[in-house]
Amino acid sequence: MALTGFNHKIYGIDLASNPRVGGRLETYKSSRKTVSGGGYPRGSSRGRRKVSIVVLVVCAVLAGAVALDYWSNSGRIYNGVSVAGVDVGGKTTGEAEAQVQERLAQNLDEIDLSGPQDFTLGARQLGVSYDVPATMDRAYEIGRGGNVLERLTSRLQAAYGSAEVSPEIGYDPARVDALTQAVAQRVDGQPREASVAVEGAEVLVGESREGYGMNVPATAANIRAAIEGATGETEMVGETVEPAVDTPAAEAAATEARDVMSGEVSLSTGEEEWTLTPAEVGQTLDFVPKGGEIDVALNRERLRAAASEPIQALTAEPREAGYELNGDEVVVTASQTGMAVDEQAFFADLETGLFEGRREYEIPVVTDEPELVTAEAEALKPTDLLGKYRTDYAVVPDDGKRVENLEIASEAVDGLFVAPGEIFSMNENVAGLDYNATKVIIDGKETLADGGGLCQVTSTLYMAANYAGLDITERSPHYAQLPYIRPGLDATVWFGDENGVGALDMKFENTSDGYVLIRQRVAADGYLYAEVYGKPSNTKVEMTSEPKYMGADYSKWNTYQKVTKDGEVIYDGLLHKDTYNPLIDEKGKTIPPPEVPVPAVRQ
Repeated sequence: MALTGFNHKIYGIDLASNPRVGGRLETYKSSRKTVSGGGYPRGSSRGRRKVSIVVLVVCAVLAGAVALDYWSNSGRIYNGVSVAGVDVGGKTTGEAEAQVQERLAQNLDEIDLSGPQDFTLGARQLGVSYDVPATMDRAYEIGRGGNVLERLTSRLQAAYGSAEVSPEIGYDPARVDALTQAVAQRVDGQPREASVAVEGAEVLVGESREGYGMNVPATAANIRAAIEGATGETEMVGETVEPAVDTPAAEAAATEARDVMSGEVSLSTGEEEWTLTPAEVGQTLDFVPKGGEIDVALNRERLRAAASEPIQALTAEPREAGYELNGDEVVVTASQTGMAVDEQAFFADLETGLFEGRREYEIPVVTDEPELVTAEAEALKPTDLLGKYRTDYAVVPDDGKRVENLEIASEAVDGLFVAPGEIFSMNENVAGLDYNATKVIIDGKETLADGGGLCQVTSTLYMAANYAGLDITERSPHYAQLPYIRPGLDATVWFGDENGVGALDMKFENTSDGYVLIRQRVAADGYLYAEVYGKPSNTKVEMTSEPKYMGADYSKWNTYQKVTKDGEVIYDGLLHKDTYNPLIDEKGKTIPPPEVPVPAVRQ
């Protein structure tokens, strides 16, 4: 074969030395010698010679074609090569550079990011840069650079117009991530639920809106791909979040509300009538999202406010019958029947009727009777004197302050009415008043303290309650005998410490068939009077006390009581036993019991 004047190197391949071209000729010659030596059948040798000739011819044709292609495209980029969508085939690098420069400037100056909102990201923000000359060098190397296989492959790709060269582009990944995050903060959002509201007599609908959640990593990857591919545009990656309640559901609820508010509502009871306007009805409505819908319901608190006028007009607290003193006369104060709207039934009727289109309603009213009505109070009115007692306050030396204390405590209990079964407490009525500091007995010793005289008021009332036939439920004797009341007939009170610890009280229960009235006063004749009035009980009480021991160290007294009811003696015997210690005056002098005057029983 004549290869004279032909460039034996095509794409850097030395045809003469290549084992697949020049080497094959050498192998062929060697094989012929082997055949003549009898190593292979004669027919096989002839076939091999034919194949070798064909291979040589093909190689020669291919080499010629390659050489022709190389010479014809010398200095130009092979056809079929493109950069960033620009066809640069057949152009010199200089010619192609301007076009690519224009395309990159156009596509990389800004990146358009489309999504629920569209954004434009600037090249400077992203840190984008590109090298067009270097890109053109790479485009020129298509079909020329690399090993034989790489050259042939890239050349074939160019021949079929599929040789795309990626531009030499740089950018700042951190800026891409930061800008993507900033965009996410602007587009991300919760969905807005559709809503219904009432303003005046109008029902308004707030339309729903989809929410959105951007996939930041995926969107950032799209932006990087848009930069690297110089496309100039890309899309966000994310998903929309549908609202739980959409606009049609709100419109349906609004229609229902408008029906409820379609006219005035009439409320009446007997001859009285009230009206609720559509606006007032609208203010009672609640709109509650539930399962993708909006329930329309009445809010009872706001309904109560809207209907406050009739509710107040039809509400009256029951008033108990009672007693007042008009001088010495007991006057009955009339009772009053209470009434109230049966709100449970009323609101239930409205909740059903308004959604059925009813506009007229009867307000249900219930009455509330007082526990003590006028007639019963008249029957229980205290009319008769049941028991009385008096004590001498003049036997205790005083500068007027003790008598004033007697008046303060007496006024606190005077005029009190005690209901049947009620327990009267002396401490509850006389504690905490503004008393004078006077002589009192504490642990048998005379000393100054607020409230001197309270025990005399208590003892006097105690005896009046006994003579009235009432049950004494709590009573404590004094530490020492006192000159104003007979031993065994006395009762003391003490408020205790600041927490009430150690308190002593006098209490009695009204065991009569009616109310009892307490009257107590300080008279100018030197006596303190206590009286208990009530319903006639045909009960007579007798009381006395007797000393069982009288010594300088102490005294013992027994108190006796005889109770006769309807002429029959129901009790006659010992009521209680008391022990009294010597009294020590303010100067420290001991006054033994025998030296303390013992007054008589004074009814």
